[in-house]
Amino acid sequence: MIPYSFLYLFAMKLPVVCIIGRPNVGKSSLFNRILGRRAAVVSDRDGVTRDRHYQNANYKGHEFTVVDTGGFLPDDTIDVLADSVRTQIFNAVEESDLVLFMVDVRVGITKLDQQFARLIRKLDKKVILVANKSENLGDRQESYEFLKLGFGQPRTISALTGYACLSLMDEIVAVLPTPVRGERKEERPIRFAILGRPNAGKSTLLNRLMGEERAVVSDIPGTTRDSIDCTFTVNGVKFVVTDTAGLRKKAKVEDEVEIFSNMRTMESIRRSDLSVLLVDCTRGLQVQDFRIITEIRKAGKGLVLVLNKWDILPDKTEKSFDRMVKEMLEREPMLEYVPILSISAKEGLRVNRVIQSIQTVYANCRRVLGRDRVAESFANFLQEKAPPSHNARVVALTRACQILVEPPVIAIETRTPELVDESYKRYLLKKFYEEFQLQGAPLRLNFDQKLTLRKDEELEQFAVSSDSVLVGVDPQRDLDRKNRER
Repeated sequence: MIPYSFLYLFAMKLPVVCIIGRPNVGKSSLFNRILGRRAAVVSDRDGVTRDRHYQNANYKGHEFTVVDTGGFLPDDTIDVLADSVRTQIFNAVEESDLVLFMVDVRVGITKLDQQFARLIRKLDKKVILVANKSENLGDRQESYEFLKLGFGQPRTISALTGYACLSLMDEIVAVLPTPVRGERKEERPIRFAILGRPNAGKSTLLNRLMGEERAVVSDIPGTTRDSIDCTFTVNGVKFVVTDTAGLRKKAKVEDEVEIFSNMRTMESIRRSDLSVLLVDCTRGLQVQDFRIITEIRKAGKGLVLVLNKWDILPDKTEKSFDRMVKEMLEREPMLEYVPILSISAKEGLRVNRVIQSIQTVYANCRRVLGRDRVAESFANFLQEKAPPSHNARVVALTRACQILVEPPVIAIETRTPELVDESYKRYLLKKFYEEFQLQGAPLRLNFDQKLTLRKDEELEQFAVSSDSVLVGVDPQRDLDRKNRER
C-alpha cells in the first residue's frame, strides 16, 4: 500500500528531496536545519529514525518536500527491523528528485558507506554528497577522500552549527525541477493524536470518528500496542488521526514491546498538529494524564481535553461537569486555556464537538496575530499592570512581536530577561490568551534582550496551507471556561 503521506505529496506536485546515509551521520539534524525547526528526533544512538518522515520546506520562495529516512544497515545485521528500514529508504529514493547522501567526515569512508554508494549509483538519481560534522578546517580538508564514492566533490557542512548549510540550500533549489503549476494543491490534512491512559476509550473514539471498526477494542488495558494512522473526511475537511497505545506509569513499563509502544506514543505527539487527551471521567485526571499534558506542552502542540464515558457517570448534570472542571483547574491552572468536552465515544454522544474543537485549536496554533495588534495589546497590558521591580532594579519591557506559528510564540524585548518575575510572566500569558482567544494553542512567551521584528507576511507563509482547510471555522471562537461545550 502506498503511504498516505506520499499520495498527498504527489498531489501537490512539489519536488522531493530525500536525506539518506548510514546511522548517526546527522540526517535528522540536517532535516531539522532545512525546515528551520525541530521536526525530527535527534539522538547519538543509532536507529532512532526508522520510518520515512515527510515535511514541506520553503527556501527563498522555492517549495519542496524533504524526507528524513532511517539509517542504512547491511543485510546481515542483527537488527530485526533493518530490512524494513532499507525498504523505506529505497522507496524514498525512488520517489525523490534529489538525494542528499550524507557521510561523517570525522569517521571517514566506511565499508557501509561504500556498499550504500554502490546501490545508490544503480538508481540513476541526482545525488549531492554531503560531508557532515565539518566544524573545523581540519575536518573539511579530510573530506576529499569521499571522492572515491563516485558522487563528485563533497559539500562540507555542519548540520549542528549551521556551517555552509545555506550554500547547500542554494544548490538544492538550483537543481530541483520547477513545481508543476496550474493545478490546485491538495489541502493539508489536520493531523491529531488520541492519547490517554490504557482503557480510556481511545480506540472506541477512533472507530466512532472513522465510522467503522479500524482498531481492536477490548476491556483489557494495553490492547493497542502500536500507533495506528487512519484518514477520514468530515464536511470536506481531511484528518489524519493516530490511535496510540495507552501510556502507563514508568514503573509498570516492563517489556521491550511496551517500552517501544511508549516511544511511538511520544513520537505521535511530536508529529501531530495537536493532541486529544481522552480521560475516563469516572476516574478523573490521574498522575499519568498530567505527564501526558506536560509532554504535549513540551512538544509545542495544541490540546483538546475530552472527558469520556459520560454516559455511565451517575451524575451527568452541568453542575457535576463544572465541579469536575473546577477540580482539574485547581490541580493544573493552565487547563483554563484548553477546550474541555464531555462525551461518550461508545454511544456517539457529542463526538461531533471533538471535531469542531480540533479544527478550532488547529486554527489557533497557526494564527498570525497581527504585528500592530500584538504591539497595541502589549502596551495596554503594561499600562494595566507594570512589571514589578527586582531588588530596586527597574524591569523595562520595551516591545512585543509574534515571531513564530505552530506553536504561536511572542517575543518580548527587555534588557533584563532574568529579572522578569514568574508571576508577571503568567499575567502576560493570561492576557494574551484572553485578548486573542487562543484556546488550546500552546502559546509561548520568549523574553529576549534583542528583538528582531517579524513581518506578518513572513509568518503567513507557514499558515497559508490551512486557509482552505479552515472553512467555517472561527479562530476567534470563545471556548473559555464559562462557555465550554457540555
